[in-house]
Amino acid sequence: MRSVQKPNPPTTKPRLIPPPGACDTHLHVYGPTEKYPLSRQRNYTPDLHSTLDDYLQVHRSLGLQRAVIVTGSANGTNNEVTVDALSRMKGNFKGLALLSPAIKANGRGGLSFDDSKKMVARVRGLQWHVEFMSDSMTEVLDAVSFLTSLELPYVFDHVAHAAPFHNAADRAFSNLLAVLSNEEHAWINLYSFYQSSKIGPPDYTDMIDVVRSIIEARPDRVIWGSNWPHAGIAGPMPHHADLLDFLLAAAPQEDLRKQILAENPANLYGWRPI
Repeated sequence: MRSVQKPNPPTTKPRLIPPPGACDTHLHVYGPTEKYPLSRQRNYTPDLHSTLDDYLQVHRSLGLQRAVIVTGSANGTNNEVTVDALSRMKGNFKGLALLSPAIKANGRGGLSFDDSKKMVARVRGLQWHVEFMSDSMTEVLDAVSFLTSLELPYVFDHVAHAAPFHNAADRAFSNLLAVLSNEEHAWINLYSFYQSSKIGPPDYTDMIDVVRSIIEARPDRVIWGSNWPHAGIAGPMPHHADLLDFLLAAAPQEDLRKQILAENPANLYGWRPI
């Protein structure tokens, strides 16, 4: 069982002023556990301060308007906590379900490639997308052919495991940039960039150049997420204002930040532009 730290309270305001419609595209909510029991197969137990109400304090402190709740693995394939949270937020939040191949038509695990093809056939036309969870950039690149064959948007999570040492001379990173540039369905989420940083908080300066390269490759396919409440991370617990302010350096132009924080999430998740 992985150890878990308590998420930092939202005591600091970001320097970045988010644009209208700004969105945190990756967070998890857990509990209260008496209402939403955790999976017995989980490999971590989230901190008790990981409920929707806890997150909303962070959301308000950052000045965001929208968010995407991703059912965390500690919930298993029971998406009830996500569905109930979406109901409370009345359209300002969207959800990303953890699916099991055994679910019925109204169901909400991760899927194998074969099961993914079957699921895509069932939901085609619903404007869903796939989030691809991987353990390395090699896995990301090896999956591109399959993901492209699904003919719907797919998102590389964890900034596709880009790290400070990656640059244009690195073959794998160069191939990743080519995929983002040329594959219409390919998206990338910047969340968890802080876990790849060796320098660490508050500025994560060793990740600025690599993230800039990703944004330059395809600015209309990049989204940002906080990854709150950061359950089970190995490094120091981040302050959420630092994670948002990172974009001041990685995306120094205001129009780029508007794309990443507002326009791109609206396009991917089906919100009306504000």
